This record gives sequence, C-alpha cells and structure tokens, in this order.
Amino acid sequence: TETGTKLCSRCGKEAYCSAECQRRAWKVHKLSCQKADSPENRIEDLLKQGRLFSAREQIQELAKPNSRLSAELEEQLTAGIFSEVIESRLRLQPVSDYGLGYVAAKDLQPGEPLLFDTAFCSAPTDGQKEYFFLIAERAIRKGHRDRRISARVDAQVDFFHDTVKSLATKDTHDKSTLDDTSMDDDMREQILICSIAEANSLFCTEDPTHVALYAAAARFNHSCAPNACVESSRATVLVRAVTAIQ
Repeated sequence: TETGTKLCSRCGKEAYCSAECQRRAWKVHKLSCQKADSPENRIEDLLKQGRLFSAREQIQELAKPNSRLSAELEEQLTAGIFSEVIESRLRLQPVSDYGLGYVAAKDLQPGEPLLFDTAFCSAPTDGQKEYFFLIAERAIRKGHRDRRISARVDAQVDFFHDTVKSLATKDTHDKSTLDDTSMDDDMREQILICSIAEANSLFCTEDPTHVALYAAAARFNHSCAPNACVESSRATVLVRAVTAIQ
C-alpha cells in the first residue's frame, strides 16, 4: 500500500493517499476523529459564536495571513447583527427607570474593552433627510427582505423584528400609543422605527458626519459623567472603560 501524505483536515493526524481513500475510511475514522486545537480552528469556533472582536484579534495574531477566515469575518461584520461582551465583563439586566442596561459583572480597569458591536445600518447627518428617517428606511428594508434568499438575510430579518424593534423609543414614547391609532401598519412601523433610530443611534467617532444603529451598544445609559467611551465607524463600535468600575 502507498504511504499516505494527505492529512485529515479536521484532526490533522490521519494520513491518506487520496480523497477517495479518505472517503472510504471515514465511516471508521469519524468515531475517533477530534477537531485539532489550532489557531485557525479556534477562530472558526469564535466566528460560529458571533464573537467577532475575539476572532479579529486572533486573526491579526496568525503567523500567516488567512484570506478565508478574513473573508468570513468581513461577511459577519457587514451583517450587522453580531455583538460580543468581551471576557464576560458586562451583564445585561433591568436598570431602574431605564429598561435593560449594562452593568459591570466584575471589577474593570481603565482602557479595558467591554463591548464590541456591529451596525445594523448607518446614515449621514448632513443630508437632505433627517438621519433617523434614513436609518429607519434602511432598517425596515432589511427587516422586510424576502426570506429563504440566504441564511444571512433570514438572520437579519429575525434580528430586525426580535432585537431592533425591542429597543426604547425617543423620550420614553409609549409604543402602545401606536396601537390606538387608525393608521395603516406600514405607517405605524415607520413611526416606531424612526423613534427607535432617533433614541438609539450613535455618532461615528471615525466619521462624525455619520451615525449608526448599534442595537447592543444602545443599551448603555447616557451619563454626564461617563465611565466608558466609544470608538466607532460606520460598521463597528468598541466600548471601553475610561475609569475604574466596580
């Protein structure tokens, strides 16, 4: 028999002489095949979990560039539905008078990254239309795309209805008041999402002429004496502690 030179791509241990040989042996090999503990496999697991900050950090530390992993990361960043609480430093819980909000889950030091989030959509602030109207238009368009086009589209539609529409409205506007009007469903939804966009959009620090809707980062409560800051683009935002937080 020929000595195998092609290693199993999953465990990296079993060698085969050809792809056909591997297919024939898989029925037995799968019983003992364990995924190899490699940087690339760890990054793949992070991407599957939606932990894009950690995945990005580890991609940058790879000895050699990996175009496939970088492309997968970029695809998920642009989906706008993933966020990561970094190293379990925060906890989301009801906050008196503010609804759901983040609180420290452990002692935090200045400069520590706390939350990484991706923008569901963004819009300019210097256009002819108000930014919150543009954000609402783009969010509704994503939320009403035809399903079954792709898993990405399905996930964005679900995110719109389950997460974006659950965010607080402007100036504690009571969402139930929309149910008492005679307006049609489309107009009711547009008013709701406009109010949500105005209440929750954040300015992009890297592009001050734009704002973006980050559904997870919107859960931080405003303070005139902030203990955290944001570093944001049209696509992502990173929240860092600026003081010690206990």
